[in-house]
Amino acid sequence: MRVLFQGAGAIGIAGAALFTHAHEVAVVSRTAGPNGRTAFPRRVSTFDPTYSGRVGVGHGGCREGSGRDGGNNGGETEGENGGETGRETEGAEGRQASAGNGWSVTSVAATRRVTITDWAAAAADGRWDLIVLTTRPDDLDAEVVSAIRDISPAFIATTSQVEGDLERAQAVFPGTQAVIFGPAFLSERLDPGAPAEVVRAEGNRARETDRGMSTEGTRAEEADGGVLTTGGLDGVVVRKAEPGHEVTFWAPAGAPRFFVAGPSTAVRALVGRLGRLVLPVPMKAVLLPPTVFIPFVAELSVRNGSWVALKSHLDRPAKAASEAVRTRLGVRVPVFGSAAHVVLEAVERIVPIDVTNYAGRHFARHVGQTRDMLAGWAESADSAHALRELVAALDALVD
Repeated sequence: MRVLFQGAGAIGIAGAALFTHAHEVAVVSRTAGPNGRTAFPRRVSTFDPTYSGRVGVGHGGCREGSGRDGGNNGGETEGENGGETGRETEGAEGRQASAGNGWSVTSVAATRRVTITDWAAAAADGRWDLIVLTTRPDDLDAEVVSAIRDISPAFIATTSQVEGDLERAQAVFPGTQAVIFGPAFLSERLDPGAPAEVVRAEGNRARETDRGMSTEGTRAEEADGGVLTTGGLDGVVVRKAEPGHEVTFWAPAGAPRFFVAGPSTAVRALVGRLGRLVLPVPMKAVLLPPTVFIPFVAELSVRNGSWVALKSHLDRPAKAASEAVRTRLGVRVPVFGSAAHVVLEAVERIVPIDVTNYAGRHFARHVGQTRDMLAGWAESADSAHALRELVAALDALVD
């Protein structure tokens, strides 16, 4: 299947990386330039509870060292979904990332190559079957909407779970089958002010031609603004990650990459062509989880991204979550702050990234979407005091 991810943000680049082993995939961005560019998203790997924590701390909790035993973290890039190793290779150095409370993880053992192109090149490259929107349908500018209509994909998937966005996608792209893709992975872009890091990709893969964009020979030095250079390790290509373009992501091994919901005909067709990369679920299974966790995301933003402050202010988001769930189910389902505290503690231990820092940074970039989701639930609720209070608190941040 030929798949375009709209938008070169963290979700688009990570989503493309997770699809590369089985499908022809590209990310399309208005800023890619006429010759495109290449991204090398890095995948967080597995737990290492024996890690001593002796190495220095890098950006976002990533700690760079010599790996678990000073080697390559062999075996970390396990084949999944039928052997998912096609464009994923282990780096020459192991890396570590703190997950909090004594746990740690082996990080960035694997990198993948993702092509980023522009709309003109994507349209010239033939028909695309699926375009995944990482921007809300109403936020797409006229030029992008026109480009997508010209490509005329069979399917449009929106990653937005804001109330009514599926219907908006259907209205913006009439004649195209629209569904919701709920991401089942975590992804983050390196902040532009963070230090660049070195990423290695397998030489024979880097020399592949990706729709006319070859990195063989001198092209390796030219690609991606001149930051990609050939290394001395048997053709290995070494890329100094460009700040603002570097993406890390984590996806549970063997799990689907997106939950898909929408019209049954479109869902069945996508599941038949994408296989285990997507898991069909009822619409409520996509739309209900945000009613539980988005109020806590809102409180985290109100607390300036402080995970510690969030854990000491759980009553308001718990009440707001109860109100939001009631708008969806029509019955009162209490959400308790004490239960939320247990869940947050578990997330710190289970998720193999430094979620205490990741969550604050990630959701700070999406405050507007968080606010719109809360406001939509508040408008549908008979009694929504906590939801409205959180909306006002988010509005105060903007003011």
